[in-house]
Amino acid sequence: MTSAILVVSDAAPGICEASGSLPWKEADAVGIEGHSLWRPCPENCPIRMHLPGESCEFTCVNGSLGSCTDMAMNVADVAKGICRSCEISGCQVCSPEDRCNECAVGFYLSKDGKACHSKYAFFAPCVYAILGVFLLTMASWYLWLRKQPIVNLRVLKRAVIRRHHMNLRDHTTQQHPWYPLSTNLCRARADGHIVGGRALLMFFSFQAFVISWTVFAACSWLMCAWVSKAPLLSEGKVSGVKEDIFSICNATLNELGGERQSTKVGKLAYTLALYFFTTLATFFYAVSQSRRRVRLDTDEATMKDFAVMLKGFPCETGSQVEQQRLSFVRKTTGCHPIGVSICWAYNAKEVTELIARETWLWGKVRDSCGDVRQANMPLQHNERRCGLMRSFFLFLTHLIAPPTQPEDADLGKARRHEERAVSAAANAQSTSFMYVVFRSETERDHAKRVFSCESEIPLYRGLAVQYEREGSGSEPENVPWQNFSNDAQGMRYRALTSVCAIAGAILLWGLLFYFPFAMYEAWSYSALGEPTDFTSETTFSMLVVAGNQILYLLCEKASQFIGFRFASQQLTAYIGLYTMALLSNLAIDLAILFYTTRIAMENVGLDVTRAAFLLGNDEMICFPVRARMGARLMSYNFPACFLLPFLCEALFTVIVPYHIYKKVVGTQPISQRAADAFLLPPLFEMGRYADVVLNMTQATISLCFSAGYVLPTLVGMFIGHTLVYAWDHYRVLRHVRKFRFTSFRTEKAAQRMLALPGASLLASAMLQLFQVGAVTPSTEAVAAIVMIGAAIAHIALHLLVLQYVVPWVGATEHTAATQTYEQVAKMNPGNWFNMNPIHCLRSRYVHQHDPPCIFYQIGKEHLLEPNAKLGLFYSAPEWKNEAPSTYLELARLARRSLARGTLVADSGMLPQGARDEELQREQICAVPEEAVEDGSMAEAHRSLLHPPITALVCYSWKLLWSGSKAVEKPRKSVVTFASDEHDADQD
Repeated sequence: MTSAILVVSDAAPGICEASGSLPWKEADAVGIEGHSLWRPCPENCPIRMHLPGESCEFTCVNGSLGSCTDMAMNVADVAKGICRSCEISGCQVCSPEDRCNECAVGFYLSKDGKACHSKYAFFAPCVYAILGVFLLTMASWYLWLRKQPIVNLRVLKRAVIRRHHMNLRDHTTQQHPWYPLSTNLCRARADGHIVGGRALLMFFSFQAFVISWTVFAACSWLMCAWVSKAPLLSEGKVSGVKEDIFSICNATLNELGGERQSTKVGKLAYTLALYFFTTLATFFYAVSQSRRRVRLDTDEATMKDFAVMLKGFPCETGSQVEQQRLSFVRKTTGCHPIGVSICWAYNAKEVTELIARETWLWGKVRDSCGDVRQANMPLQHNERRCGLMRSFFLFLTHLIAPPTQPEDADLGKARRHEERAVSAAANAQSTSFMYVVFRSETERDHAKRVFSCESEIPLYRGLAVQYEREGSGSEPENVPWQNFSNDAQGMRYRALTSVCAIAGAILLWGLLFYFPFAMYEAWSYSALGEPTDFTSETTFSMLVVAGNQILYLLCEKASQFIGFRFASQQLTAYIGLYTMALLSNLAIDLAILFYTTRIAMENVGLDVTRAAFLLGNDEMICFPVRARMGARLMSYNFPACFLLPFLCEALFTVIVPYHIYKKVVGTQPISQRAADAFLLPPLFEMGRYADVVLNMTQATISLCFSAGYVLPTLVGMFIGHTLVYAWDHYRVLRHVRKFRFTSFRTEKAAQRMLALPGASLLASAMLQLFQVGAVTPSTEAVAAIVMIGAAIAHIALHLLVLQYVVPWVGATEHTAATQTYEQVAKMNPGNWFNMNPIHCLRSRYVHQHDPPCIFYQIGKEHLLEPNAKLGLFYSAPEWKNEAPSTYLELARLARRSLARGTLVADSGMLPQGARDEELQREQICAVPEEAVEDGSMAEAHRSLLHPPITALVCYSWKLLWSGSKAVEKPRKSVVTFASDEHDADQD
């Protein structure tokens, strides 16, 4: 059977065959059984029919009833000139009269036979009704909450200030000011100080590296399209959106021309070039980060530079344990360390409660942290006689609100607390681990050499004491002191249990979410011939997102359950588990994507097989499949993966909860301790590493499909990750709990994960080699093995280079810090002594120090008192409580970057009056911070207007503000609240 491809017209492509010499009129007279097949298709062909089992082959029929012999498309549509399938949604068997004879599974036929109705039609309205009622209830409750009077103003103000105190603040000064939003988190400050620690700097440098890679990949793609003159920017964009076989084949034939081979070659060359660039850039980045770590360690001294961890000590109790071990270190090293901080085994829950009460009692006189006697306030008269809806709203509010914690009233019974504290401190048993703190880094290095010597191992009571490398690279804030009693075997067992639990959760999550989704999608394509509607898919997508969040939360809990001794190990484990969950998610998503696309193509008449896709045997089938896959993958990537999850994260995990929590605390009689815990800022985690790497991998996967969707994917990734970078920058400086990460372990884990995009690029390059015929595997199994083997080989080589080559190339000499421990301790509130809870209890109740070593709690740095004998030098009793306005800071940044360049860049050219006017405008626009905190955004818009309008707006706003608030009271530091006890109660 010979064939010829001919594009007859825009609506009539195909391959037509002549099976006889009968003229057209004779064939028309003969009818169905004797209809003539033409080659080529005549332009006046009334009806074109797709040949079953062929890719894009058509025949010409006369259009009479029953002339369309393909049972899948047996309706002759004279208006469209094609044989089509039944237009009745859900019909499986259609008659030539365009009536449904049999409905698909899940549908039933109407009495007139003109429609198929779903058996599950009631399900969607029920779900939408429940969702609508829930949203309406939440909206009504929120509006009701906003109208409630503020009855807990004093507690609310203090809780908000406490939350601000717990954010990342600059403790190198006496007033703990905020870091400005213009702080560059990718580099150290001019004085060498690194915001949040070196690990945070590496974290943002990693994000900047990925964004730079995205820009390079997009620009290189544009350059490749311009140089090769191939349609790389448009290939597949038409075929990927067509729905019927005639349109798909027409678009495919139009795009499969003489430039097709140049397009393949151009995309292959780009993929190989991007692969080599990505691999080399990754290694160069790893080397530069390795050298940068040493350089930053030299420029800024931190607490870890003065401490060395030792292991091998016996388990001991008693009041002389610290002194005996300190004497042993002095005798062994010849140095005079400041002190020792022993890792104790204790009841974490009991000690945590004791420390909380201890801090409260210690700050009772210095700080009004105590319980505000409003917890048992009687309800108002109108609330006791409230209606049903108001009662329900009160129930929701009390369900969300924290407990009143009546036990706070018992905190005055200090004697019982002291007895428990003395018992816990005296009966605590030491573990084999201990930190020794030295006065300088030089002494610390000497001690490391002494305890690392294998020829002469120091002995303490007959036991060998050695240097512990794992614990000497962490800051005291990142040491979970309660986990040192965990044995190594138990940690391995819990780690294995956690991995199995995560794997089981992934399996269960797939069965509960993705398997039903795949079946639903497959049923929809098979029954309807098209994907589900937007509403149904959006609803199910929200369910899948909820399942994802539960799984990610499980990863975090699992990493905590293992019981690592250092936070860097816990973060690394979390990143690993999180990446495993995301990889499973990605694999399942791609499998569903290919499966549903295959069903969609088969429904329109294209017989898609894995062999045809991998080997490229039939271009008429492969091209539309790749185009459809590229279109669907781009929709999956952006905005579904590159943008929406991060917007939801910002909105539903930070902004909305904080706003609602403030309303609940202000309108309900909640105690001070409960309000402080309720408004506690979230912890910062490094899970963004996995998000960034997996999104980068998804972008590289787009090269396996049509080239026209590569650039939109890269542009979408750039937009999404630029916003993610900005959100993380803002979140770190304003909304997370104070932290200081200095370990390089998380960065090394992220560099290992960068093997995934390279492996994806190499697998894509191998697939393209199959398509251009440079490599011809015999079967689809061989092709799959070659692609998977290439990806695994790249990952193995990547890990080997990071393990052996990068440390050798990136090695650089480390210079000991010139600062002493005392100088660093004066600027850092947390140290190796006041972060150890048992050490603090023993300091007060066993050793009777005066002042004792006070346990450091984030946000209560003003309670710390110096004691040089105990290695405590930090003292900063004042706070700068004015919360900077985000809108105001952004407005100032915009004005500095835009207005200054056009208005005041060359101030010498301005007359004196203009300069005075500019200065006056700066003073007028200094709106109090409460103005923006109360919801005003006028100050934010000020910098976006023309200078005269800006002055007018600022001046008007100043007048309005002055009229609404006659007397401005400066915010007080929490340390001054105690003197205003009676005045605050009247508020």
